[in-house]
Amino acid sequence: MEGYCSSYRAPYPKIALEEKISLDHLYFALAVYGEARSQNTASKRAIAWIIRNRLAKKKWRDSYQKVTLRPSQFKCWSKKNPNYAVLQHPGRDGSLSDKTTWEECKKIIEEVHNAPEKDNPIPGICNYFSGKADPNVSWEKDFFDLPDVPNFHFVKFG
Repeated sequence: MEGYCSSYRAPYPKIALEEKISLDHLYFALAVYGEARSQNTASKRAIAWIIRNRLAKKKWRDSYQKVTLRPSQFKCWSKKNPNYAVLQHPGRDGSLSDKTTWEECKKIIEEVHNAPEKDNPIPGICNYFSGKADPNVSWEKDFFDLPDVPNFHFVKFG
């Protein structure tokens, strides 16, 4: 899809080396950072579980990189989205809070990646949205919310 990030362009391999993280996990962390960096820890963790749930359903793809870069799924990867720019230099806007947030996102994705499935607070849930439900988007009407996750709504299909 035009306007979406290409997974084979710099700076991601270089960032993965600098961060001492696998490229696949870097994409996982960047998606959480790009989608939820201004949100609380519970919200970041919920987005990480959405990504892991998508990986578990092979129809979504077979790596975190492919899951997170799938067109029209995570808005932060759209070059037109203001969050895309921060993915080029995570944790480096010059503020301590941004560095702390980036470190938290990396920690959360490792915890979620390594957690047993029994710890999954949203098993099988692969979809979410933020903001008010759009009455013209049929799948947004049957959402549910999670405690301590104020800005994201979750949807279970089937």
